[in-house]
Amino acid sequence: MTSKDENPGKRGRKVRIDLRKNRGKPARDKAEWTRKVRAGDESAEDAETIESVRHKGELSRKRTVIIHDEPQVEQAARTGIVVTVRGLVTEVDDGETVWACIVRRLLRTRLIEARAPITVGDEVKFLPVVSGQSHGIQISEDRPLPEGVIDDVAPRRTTLLRQYERKVQVIAANVDQAVITVAVDEPTLRPHLVDRYLVAVHKGGMRPIICINKADLDANGAAAVVADRYRGLGYQSLMTCTHNGLGVGELRALLVGKTSAFVGPSGVGKSSLINAIEPGMSLKVGTLTDLKRGKHTTTTARLLQWKFGGYVVDTPGLRQFDPADVAREELEAYFIEFRDRVAGCKFPDCSHTHESDCAIRAAVDAGQITIERYESYCKMYEECAARPEYE
Repeated sequence: MTSKDENPGKRGRKVRIDLRKNRGKPARDKAEWTRKVRAGDESAEDAETIESVRHKGELSRKRTVIIHDEPQVEQAARTGIVVTVRGLVTEVDDGETVWACIVRRLLRTRLIEARAPITVGDEVKFLPVVSGQSHGIQISEDRPLPEGVIDDVAPRRTTLLRQYERKVQVIAANVDQAVITVAVDEPTLRPHLVDRYLVAVHKGGMRPIICINKADLDANGAAAVVADRYRGLGYQSLMTCTHNGLGVGELRALLVGKTSAFVGPSGVGKSSLINAIEPGMSLKVGTLTDLKRGKHTTTTARLLQWKFGGYVVDTPGLRQFDPADVAREELEAYFIEFRDRVAGCKFPDCSHTHESDCAIRAAVDAGQITIERYESYCKMYEECAARPEYE
C-alpha cells in the first residue's frame, strides 16, 4: 500500500488502498483460444505477455480514502444493552448514556441468515462514531444521540419468539420472566391465547406469570375460575385492576430485581399496569376506541428500568400469537400437566390426539387434565404438524 499526505490536519490525509474484490476472475473461453491457435492467430500465443492496465490492471485496483489523525479514532469498544429498535437504528444503553447505533453490515447479514435480528434486551459491543463524523441518524424523544456501530451480539440466555406469516419474530431477549397479560373483557378473555404464550415462554427458557387485568369487569366470576385453573397447575396467576389497585402490589413484588417482559394483546392494559406499578414511568395509555380502530398505543418494544430494582420490557400488543420453532414432537413438554404422564402411553411416539391406551386422554376422561387445556394442545399440535419449513 502506498500513501500520500495532502492537507493534513482537519481534512485528514489521503491514502491509496487496495480495492476490495467483489467477484472472481472471469473464466477463460478455452474453445475460443483453441480456434484462434488453429487458425494461426499469433495474438492468442502472445496473450500471456500482454498486461492490461485498464480495468484489470493492479494499478487501477486502488481507491482513495481519507484518514483522520484525531485521537478520537482509537476509541475502545463499549458494551451495552439494546433498549429499543427503530427500523435500522438500534438504541443502546451503556449505563451512562444512550447511543443510536447501526449494525455493521457483515453482522447484520449473519443475523438475518440465523433468523436472529437484534432485539430489545440483547447485549452488544459497539464502537462510537468519531466526533465530527456524525450524520444525525436518530433522534429519540427530541434528544440528539451520540452514534455508534454494533460489532457483536452476545449469546442470548433466553428468547421470546413468535411465528408471523412464515417468519420468526424475536420479541425480546435475555428476559427472566414474561408477564402474560390478558383482560377479563374489552378485549374478551381467551384462555387458548394464554396457552400459546405459555408454550413460547417455556420454549424460550423464561418464567411465566399470568396476569388477568380489569378484574373489576369480572361480574360473574368466570375470569377468577380461569385464574384458579392456572394456579392449580403451579403457575403464578394474578387478578389485577389499575382502578382500585387490586393485585398491583403483589405483581410489583414479583418484578423486583428481575428483567420482565409484559406481553399480550392490544387493549389489555399493559402500559396502564406499568404506570400503576411505578407512576413515574408515565407511559402513553390508549382507550378502547383506539383498540376498535386497530390502533396500537405502544408501537415499539422498549426496555425500561424500575426504580425499585430490575427492568421491564413494554411490548406492542399482538392480535395473534403463534409460538415459533416448536416441533409437534416437543409440544407435550410445554404442557406441564402432561410431563409426568407421557411415560404411561402405550406408544413411545404417541401424539395424544387419537391413539388408544393414551395416558393423556385417560387423564382428560378422569378429569385430571381440563378439557380446555387438552383442546388447546390438540389445536396447536395440528398447526405444528401442518406448518411448512420457515423461510
